[in-house]
Order: sequence, then structure tokens, then C-alpha cells
Amino acid sequence: MATSSSDLPHNLMAFVNDPVSEQIINNVIKEMNLAYAEAKQGTIPEIVEFMKTNRTPKVLITDISDSELPLGDITKIKEFSAPNLNIIVIGSRNDVGLFRDLMNMGVSDYIVKPLNNVILRTAVDDAINNKKTTIEKSGKLINVISSIGGAGATTVAANIAWLLANVNFKRTVLMDMDFLFGTANLLLDLKAENAYLDIIESPDKIDDYFIETILKKSSNRLYYLGGLCDLVRGVVVDLEAFDTLVNIIKKQFNYVVVDSQREVSGVTKIGLNKAEMFIIMVEMSLASAQNAARILEFFNTDQGGKKILIVANKVGMSANGALSKEAFEKVIGRKINYSIPFDEVSALASANIGQPLAASGGPIVEILEEITNDIMGKNESVAIENEIVEKEGITMDVVKNKVLDFISRLK
Repeated sequence: MATSSSDLPHNLMAFVNDPVSEQIINNVIKEMNLAYAEAKQGTIPEIVEFMKTNRTPKVLITDISDSELPLGDITKIKEFSAPNLNIIVIGSRNDVGLFRDLMNMGVSDYIVKPLNNVILRTAVDDAINNKKTTIEKSGKLINVISSIGGAGATTVAANIAWLLANVNFKRTVLMDMDFLFGTANLLLDLKAENAYLDIIESPDKIDDYFIETILKKSSNRLYYLGGLCDLVRGVVVDLEAFDTLVNIIKKQFNYVVVDSQREVSGVTKIGLNKAEMFIIMVEMSLASAQNAARILEFFNTDQGGKKILIVANKVGMSANGALSKEAFEKVIGRKINYSIPFDEVSALASANIGQPLAASGGPIVEILEEITNDIMGKNESVAIENEIVEKEGITMDVVKNKVLDFISRLK
């Protein structure tokens, strides 16, 4: 996919609540000769809407002068932005405590009004060049792996990626690590990009811009990365290059959903080590249970402390030797988190038209949405909200801001 200028993010985008600040920022943009930069008057909801519908700018200037819960508002903005966003906050409060809280959230700078050209120019330069970055900004990698062939890792990975991007407005990439027979691209109606294989064989080519050129765009926030090698020649992956590539992608995307191989290769290990969370796809068979138990044992040894979800697929399919849920859980030594009912017709139809199940609705989609919410931590947020409502008897809008403000202080 060639990257056009319209696909590129703003270098700087500013939303302020007064015309004087708007003019000063536009003056600084001209002084610094910044291309793809703009300042306008706008509110926090307008900023959130901009982040939902546009590529994340390199630098965002946001005005919290009228904000009652500034930390919660910054958290809302960050929820819809790529991890590598640098935020400069301006406001009317000369408050050391607020400054420290904003810095702890990863904000680049806090400037008190009235704005000064020199101070603002220095802050913008620092933000563009990451001079004040103290918190590592990185997205979340979800590694989806099957315990047995046909357990549905590709289907679940593609649908989770689709839901994250198109329902939850998260900048997401679906990454296929099967270079021989990967099929994740078919569920998004995309071609596998063999330039991807070139880059992981040639470390000198890897940089932010080149990675942009090998991504295949499925929608405004969903991208695909994968390639199919020649079956005779194969592919020789430069592991250092592949490690660098994954690091860059995690900084550019909120979520990286990996459709992983089961073989323990150097590529697979990088995908495992970079992951914050694992989804193990299983079927209700003894062979699947045995392999799942082995994968869990490996994760506990090599990837201890990371979140693991067990997702049973094709539940209810009539098969000789199928285990009950209780028997399966006894073999693997833990509970199954989610169960997806058997629906061969919908799965085949989805694959044939190149569209994820999540785009069509139905009972399977409800479960996929639950899994996606679990990945995003929404279940925990809902529990906190309900507890506050019960204890304090206040409106849900106030609760949501309280939760966002609280969560921001923990990050």
C-alpha cells in the first residue's frame, strides 16, 4: 500500500478555547515552518471526536482551562490516540500538583496561560523530538495461538482486531506470523504483502516510514501485516530486524493482534516475549487439552505473570471423544474463560466474502465482543462504576469521569 499525503498524520494539532492562544500557536507554527500543522478553537469532546476519526498527530496541544476533571479528560483523549502521541497541555491553573499528575500520565509539558512564543516553541520542539519522554509509550500486543489445528486462532484474531478498530476506535494492526500458509488476510479481503518478508530479511530497511508502506489498510483504523514466502525458498528472518519491527509497530498502534504459529521458533518467541496477553484457542478434544496444558506450562515458565484467556471454539459440535467442559478444565488445570458455539455456516460465509463475523452480528459476535472488552479492561471499569453508583448514588456521567480520573492516576 502506497502511503499518500492524506494518510499521513498531522505533525501538530492544537485545540484551544480562546482566539489569543489560537493566534499565538499559529504564529509558532509559522516560525517553526511546520507542515501539516493547525490550531483551532475546540472543546474536549471535539478533540475526542477528532482522535476517533483521524490519524493521531505527532503532537497534540489541548486546553484544559475549562475542564472540571482535567486528568479524566486527558485520559479520554489518550484512549483514542496512538501510543506515541506527545501531548502538550495548556491551562489557566498554576498548580504544581496538577503539573506532576500530568507528567506522571506521560504528558510532554504543561504551560500556564497566557502563552509565550519562546516557551511554546521550546515545548513543541521538545515534543516533536521526544526530548522530555520519560514514560515508554507502547501499545498492547495480544498473542492468539491455537492448541490444535483448526481451533480458530485466525478467525478470533481477525474478529478481535476488527472490533478493536471499527467498534472501539483503536488503531489496530492484525499481524500474521505464518509465512507459509497464513490466511488472516482473507478474512479482511486483503492481499498478503511480500514487501513485509523483504523487510524482515533486510534490517537496514526498517524505519517508521518504510513500515507504513508495507501495511495493508482494511479500514480507517485497521491494518494488516503479513506475507507468504515461496514454498521452495522459504524465508530467513533476521531476528534482530523482526524485533525492531515489532517495537516500532507497538509504538504506532494501540493494539497489535498476532495470529501466532504453534511452533516455537525465533520469530514466535519474539511474538511471545513482546505480548502483554495471550489467548489460547482450544477445542473440546483430548488432543487439544493435552496441547493446551503444555502451552500453559510453557507460558508459566517462560511468560509468567501475563494474562491468559482460554477460549473454547466449536462448542456443541458433535464429535466422537469430545470432552465435557469439566473434564477439559481438569486436564488443563484452569477454567475456560469463553466458549464460542459451533456455527460452521457463518464461519464459512465470512471467510468466502472476506468479512469478519463481527461485521454481521449474531450470538457468536456477542462472545467476541466480551473477549474484546476483556482485552481492553472494560469489565473492570464497569465493576468500579457500579460500585461507585451504589455507594454514592450519583449519575453515571459523573461516575465515568471519576473512574477516568482515578485510572489516570494509576498509570
